[in-house]
Amino acid sequence: MFLLDGLNYNQGDGEAILEDLNVAALSHAEIFRGADALKYGGFTLGGAINLVPLTGYDTAPFQVRLEGGSYGYFRGEINGGAVEGPFDQFGSIGFRERDGFREHSREDTEILFADLGYKLSDQIENRFYLTLDRTDRNLPGGLTKSEMENAPWEANPLAVAQDWNKDWSYIRLADKVSIRTDEIQFDAGAFWFYRDLEHRGFFSPDFRQGIEMFYSYNFGGTLNFVTRDEVFSRRNIFTIGLSPQFEAEHTQDYENISGHPGATTARGEDISLNVPFYLEDQFYLVRQLSILVGTQAIFAERQFRDQFISAAAGNQSHCQDFLGFNPKLGAIYEINREAQAFVNFSRSWQPPSFDNLVEFSEGPDSSAVYTPLRPQHAWIIELGTRGEYSRIKWELSLYRSWLRNELLELNDAFGNDIGATNVPRSIHQGIEATLKVELLHGILIAKHGDRAGDCLSFDQTYTLNDFHFDDDPVYGDNCIAGIPIHAYEAQLLYETPVGFYAGPNVQCNLSRYPVDHANTLFADAYALIGFRAGFRQRNGFSVFLDCRNLTNQRYPSAVDVIADARTDIDPQIFHPGDGRSFYGGVSWSW
Repeated sequence: MFLLDGLNYNQGDGEAILEDLNVAALSHAEIFRGADALKYGGFTLGGAINLVPLTGYDTAPFQVRLEGGSYGYFRGEINGGAVEGPFDQFGSIGFRERDGFREHSREDTEILFADLGYKLSDQIENRFYLTLDRTDRNLPGGLTKSEMENAPWEANPLAVAQDWNKDWSYIRLADKVSIRTDEIQFDAGAFWFYRDLEHRGFFSPDFRQGIEMFYSYNFGGTLNFVTRDEVFSRRNIFTIGLSPQFEAEHTQDYENISGHPGATTARGEDISLNVPFYLEDQFYLVRQLSILVGTQAIFAERQFRDQFISAAAGNQSHCQDFLGFNPKLGAIYEINREAQAFVNFSRSWQPPSFDNLVEFSEGPDSSAVYTPLRPQHAWIIELGTRGEYSRIKWELSLYRSWLRNELLELNDAFGNDIGATNVPRSIHQGIEATLKVELLHGILIAKHGDRAGDCLSFDQTYTLNDFHFDDDPVYGDNCIAGIPIHAYEAQLLYETPVGFYAGPNVQCNLSRYPVDHANTLFADAYALIGFRAGFRQRNGFSVFLDCRNLTNQRYPSAVDVIADARTDIDPQIFHPGDGRSFYGGVSWSW
């Protein structure tokens, strides 16, 4: 679940397009893993990420940034903010264009973000948000594994012949009133967004999806109340909230005739409704130890109205209502002011999206088909610790999820989505860890008074994804395909107090992982070596250089999961990552 300043960014059926976010307009991100997302009404297995935008209070009055680099990449950004009495405002406008490493992968994006705040008093603020963007992106399609290894820059020939592409425009309006005192916190917000999208994709007489055009609008809101009144003379934090959302999407599909729409192959309307209600209480047994008890109740509806009834499939109109209930029990032990340990035991519940429910069938009578699916649900236990001590900062989380009816998407040999299924039983377990160590201080520049010296730091992140079927009648205990198992990143960085920094970095997929659920075809391990250097200042001139994949590795940045590679010989499901590349940029702020 993605949020912008506490307001839902996902579409009503659960999907999210992250390209609508302008990262240059963000102050920071708040990550709520698993059951911690309950406080925002999140009902996804992974949790929630709240993206907090810049305001007039925390940005420079004016900043301009220009970047450029390999494969025709060029990006420009202008932003700034100001505070005038009770008003503050921030605005950012930018563009990005790229020819692309691969053939037929050109893209360009223009995006605008703005927010305007008004303080009615020291405790009450109203803030309005506006997002506008347009993206036009050619799609090079997938390759076979051997094609990726021999010529990763090439496009799938059908992608060129049928001009595969995604082009959309988007507008989002939102408003939120916030009240902050020492005892309470109250947020009331509303949002509306509209998307108009055209997706030109694979078409054949046996798979007639071709060109998809749709427009959709979402609207919803949030009511969130937090009180910090003492209970039994103990510190207590109580949260209660409601975050309803409605979406209507109107879709029409056409034959793809060399990139131009032909005859209509499907037409329908998708209606999504989500109404999550949640509450949570954090009670401090003693100063350092608190327990958390929470619950969440959700009503969801998915309705498909078939407006192009094919003779083969018949009327596919369908409506499903879902009810979910998620309890949570946890504890936090604050070892000291800089470190804590935690444990959570919770349930998650997630209804299917329309990408799961409505898909084109394969065969001579190919048509849009609605497949009723059940929500996926899971019991999850997670424990971990986070904190800092001396020169060390760490975060460690271990988790295990027992899933029922997991929603898994499947693709055909060309990478086309052919539908989702409920897996009766599966296991998700793993580790998420970060460790930052300041190795050396005062190497060339000694600390002097309040001014820090230079330092050398080592940053690492490691993720273990052990996702597998659990005694499945077809796949046994095989790994669930398409998910890297061991992911590792590290950076050695030298920094000076005047703003200069430099150092190497590495991104690794430490082991091969399967791309089919039968575990017969694999994406190989790889390591990408990079180097960063630059000079940055809060105000004034900044410059950077970013070198990536210096050894020119050939690797997949993504794959389209299929069921069994033995039945799809040489499937075109590998999407190559960029080759050796260099990027640089300058910015000026005052």
